[in-house]
Amino acid sequence: MNFLPDEKIAQVLTINSYEDAQYLLLATRNGLVKKTELKAYDSPRQAGVIAINFREEDDELIGASLVSSDDDVLLISRKGQAIRFGADDSQLRPMGRATSGVTGMKFRAGDQLLSMAVLRADVDYADQFVFTVTDGGFAKRTLVGEYRQQGRGGLGIKAMKLNEDRGQLVGGLIVGESDEVMAIKISGQVTRSAVSDVPVKGRDTMGVKFVGVRGEDAVGAIALYPSPRSPTPPRRPWRRPTGPSGMRPPRPLMGRRGRSGYRRAGNGRRDGERGGHG
Repeated sequence: MNFLPDEKIAQVLTINSYEDAQYLLLATRNGLVKKTELKAYDSPRQAGVIAINFREEDDELIGASLVSSDDDVLLISRKGQAIRFGADDSQLRPMGRATSGVTGMKFRAGDQLLSMAVLRADVDYADQFVFTVTDGGFAKRTLVGEYRQQGRGGLGIKAMKLNEDRGQLVGGLIVGESDEVMAIKISGQVTRSAVSDVPVKGRDTMGVKFVGVRGEDAVGAIALYPSPRSPTPPRRPWRRPTGPSGMRPPRPLMGRRGRSGYRRAGNGRRDGERGGHG
């Protein structure tokens, strides 16, 4: 994979084929989201293909996930806001690769998108939680059901009450009671703690101390610790509709995955043009 000087990997997804899901969902720091057919990224180009066109120079990709039209999308901002909306075509219409997407979430001054999660239609989230952590080391978990579905493009609802001492959010995850979470400090230290150690609280509440930080140190990121105790059930493969003869079209050959941001084709020109408005 070749990269531009200021380019880096934003997300890695594992797929068996480009029929694993119907769509790929992308989200940017400035709150744009875009749903594109996964098969559109099936390309043999060594330099990659355009995954999204940014409207603003300071924007960047913050998340990517497989999604179906029956799923919900949960966006969380650094200032502790969250919005949940459906991924159906009425809320999130499919778009081509070389487009910028539509507004998924709006922000107040100084805020930006932190994380994106897909709530799958074939998973029961009755005993699942939204787990949030601040750079000051405070954490909170709230039942997924407390995040009601809204229309796309709003300011959302409160995900966590913050103040200057506790800092901003550095991560938001969907977790189960038996899961464990790793917290990575900017000093390089990593701690691993059980989700069950953090009490369940409402959305508009402060968290409890989760990670100890000293001096100028802070929590930089969090990640779900992979554990066989709480495996994620596999997504049922999406299949293309069969033709009039009842025969399914041939499965596409594997190609290289799409990249975040602009990519140049072999002739040096940009592959595609800017498009898509929220």
